[in-house]
Amino acid sequence: MPPQHALVVDLNNFSRYPTLSVGTLVANCRAAGLPVEVFSPLSVGVRGVTREKRATQVGLVGEMLNFRLAHSRSRLLRATRSWAGENLVSALSRHPRRVEAAFRAEIERERPRIVLISTYLMYRGLAEALCAICQRAGIPVLLGGPYFAQREVVEDWASIPGATALAAGEIENRLADVIERIAAGEDATVVPGIVMRGDAGLRGTIARPLRQLDSLPFPDFSDFPWSSYPDRIVPVLTGRGCGWGACSFCSDVAGTAGRSFRSRDPLAVLDEIRHQHEALGADLFVFTDMKLNSNLEMWRTLISKLQDVAPGARWIASVHVGARGENGLSLPELRAVADAGCVRLTTGLESGSQRVLDSMKKGVRLDRVSDFLSGAARSGISPRATMIAGYPGETARDIAASAAFVDSHRQAIERIKLCTFSATIGTGIDRQLGPGLPRRPAMAKIDYVLPAASTPAYRRAMSALLRSVHRVNRRPLPERASVFEGVM
Repeated sequence: MPPQHALVVDLNNFSRYPTLSVGTLVANCRAAGLPVEVFSPLSVGVRGVTREKRATQVGLVGEMLNFRLAHSRSRLLRATRSWAGENLVSALSRHPRRVEAAFRAEIERERPRIVLISTYLMYRGLAEALCAICQRAGIPVLLGGPYFAQREVVEDWASIPGATALAAGEIENRLADVIERIAAGEDATVVPGIVMRGDAGLRGTIARPLRQLDSLPFPDFSDFPWSSYPDRIVPVLTGRGCGWGACSFCSDVAGTAGRSFRSRDPLAVLDEIRHQHEALGADLFVFTDMKLNSNLEMWRTLISKLQDVAPGARWIASVHVGARGENGLSLPELRAVADAGCVRLTTGLESGSQRVLDSMKKGVRLDRVSDFLSGAARSGISPRATMIAGYPGETARDIAASAAFVDSHRQAIERIKLCTFSATIGTGIDRQLGPGLPRRPAMAKIDYVLPAASTPAYRRAMSALLRSVHRVNRRPLPERASVFEGVM
């Protein structure tokens, strides 16, 4: 073990593939000549978050209870549901003491020069505990995560005892400088994107979006506990932000990397895929872009060249259907996508009501979504859709329209992720809802519940929608896509 190394802690902790942001941090440290190691809870037997699995026969009861609690008029019941979601959704949440003990042993044994904690907001309590351990050991801590781009959230998290500094925005290109300054006890806020709390309060700025994405080294996943993953799936990112970027509910576009759309050079992405294919023996890839077809040149280059750099590769991605113009999702193009190894595509359906979609500024037409779903299924691609219930202004009639859409496309759609609407700080809907609603900056959440959701008509329509979604999710995935079950 090199002396005076940096220890990167992964509190994103996907259970199916390594965390892309942590791989990027590691690569940037090593490119700058800084020794670095990774602490992953998976290494000590603590599982992370698995996204939706195939629904069980009895799961519908739990889904109905979950939505009833989410739309309850009782703030106590809603708070209880939120607590359960934040503390019981993964083993990382349920067993923080095991993680703390393993981390403490790592600190005592290796004495790193600095600790970098990459975290989701839901792991606030665990992050506080790890910062306290470092504080007692006299080791500085740099906190970072995907949602530290909103001032309210930054101010709340920067107050954690033991957190020396917080990375607010994209700072990868300045990471070595930041680490050296913090480790030396210097003022790191001279670097844009570093926030620190002192006697005079908070100081520092939120970094602007990083433009030169191809200047960063390829992510380094060599430190991850590959034996803990059921499959060797590698994440790839071709660009940051979303080519549409206008959906009023979207928390991703309010995050550190989503504030504007920037695309990489398609040839550099192909080089990265070739590198991971050869270095890790990987032939399963998940494109973590918000919408992989945001840049049609990138989309079409991948379709035509991906099998050349990673023969036999299979992959999944998310796409935006759009209301008009080219989207790269015509039937002939989808057949080419399937030939390129794509086995699953996700799209944001969100609602079967065009009125609600327009209110969301979703930028899609239901007829085009229908064409995409049927075209993907006919091409041998497994279609997945996300949906939202409880959006401001939604009615029982809108929910009924969503159920009807699902029923009419049941043979095409193979998975649906149905979520309760959650208002996030910094999104378009935050500005639309206006002041007055309770806010939780630590979780970037606004306590909003749709008034109509407690009416008998809405509840009946919601029950019908849940049953329709459950029927879809009960079916087994086809063999071509089954390896990606529960990935996204």
